[in-house]
Amino acid sequence: MDAQTLSANFEAREKAHAELRALTDEHAGKDMDATAREKETQLLDVIADYDGRVKRGVEAIKASESVSALMAGVKGTGDKRATQDKLAEAAAQLRSLKLHEAAVFTPETRAVVDTKTGRDVIPRTLYGQLLAEAVERSTVMRNGASILTTSGGEPIDFTVVTGRASAGIVAENANIPESTPATVQRSIISYKYAYASVVSTEFVQDQALDLVSFLVGDAGPALGHGMGEHFLTGTGTNQPKGILNAAPAAASTWAAGAKDTAVSDALIDLFYELPSSYRTNAVYIVSDRTAALMRKLKDANGQYLWQSALTAGAPDTFNGKPVGTDVAVPDNKVLFGDLSKYRVRLAGPLRVERSVDARFTTDQIVYRFIQRADGLLVDERSAKVLTVTPKA
Repeated sequence: MDAQTLSANFEAREKAHAELRALTDEHAGKDMDATAREKETQLLDVIADYDGRVKRGVEAIKASESVSALMAGVKGTGDKRATQDKLAEAAAQLRSLKLHEAAVFTPETRAVVDTKTGRDVIPRTLYGQLLAEAVERSTVMRNGASILTTSGGEPIDFTVVTGRASAGIVAENANIPESTPATVQRSIISYKYAYASVVSTEFVQDQALDLVSFLVGDAGPALGHGMGEHFLTGTGTNQPKGILNAAPAAASTWAAGAKDTAVSDALIDLFYELPSSYRTNAVYIVSDRTAALMRKLKDANGQYLWQSALTAGAPDTFNGKPVGTDVAVPDNKVLFGDLSKYRVRLAGPLRVERSVDARFTTDQIVYRFIQRADGLLVDERSAKVLTVTPKA
């Protein structure tokens, strides 16, 4: 999808959104009749359809942009020539790998400063591209998790905060009472995530820089999905402990068959269960089915609590907070939290190995990608999980 088509889809979506708002305003404070409800459902479906088109269009445009424009958190700011040189170097390295030989790709370093702009110049390499793809596929990383890179995979101990200390008024010359936060010691280690990409010998010989783009587009999403699911729902046994299992349960409830008002009340209670210091950066993470239910909830004045994004690529919001969806989230769970308190560790470099023997009889080449990683919620006060039973 090109920019012109994306713009047309976004304008059509805004037109439908305006119709929906007008319909809501017309029936504010009173029940809709059957005709109005049918129109409301149709408009919601149309908006959801255009939302999907806009999202896919944005992703397509991102994919076609220069590498330095991908993912602000991991992008480089080097010029086009420097980036192309780096990619050519990576492609040559991937082609020349010998049996049992590995190529190692590490994060870019900020070693050069552009004297004209004063900005660091970091030509994007294969590592940066692949990490950008992985981040895009991980709901936890994409929505603000803190990413830590280490040279090795040895265990690192973290002090996990489970409760905060507090200060009080002390009289003159009186002893200051001791107050310490409630903490536990936990370790973050490194699990090996691996993916093998199989390509024909002709493909490798005939591609120039596209070899890097293809391998990144193949391995990046695979690694991102694998790590991303565990960062969200991992059990902590032989895999990272995901934030859904690490965050404490919310006190608010949402019973089966509850009326819309009870559902919206439970979600508002969830919002205020999170301490105010964490609510500023908090997001909702839900399944698509739960998002569809949340999208239809209204306040006492008949106004939708869900607000569709007004800018292409921006997240929708519920009660003023961004909403992210992930197929790995169970339909009966709603996560609300500040994901910057979830620490993702990328241990060691990205390792790429090449084999012409594994598929010798079919004349294919196997590229193996290996990245060690783990995740840990370092502040358990930063997130809450509401268990719900959505209506059928």
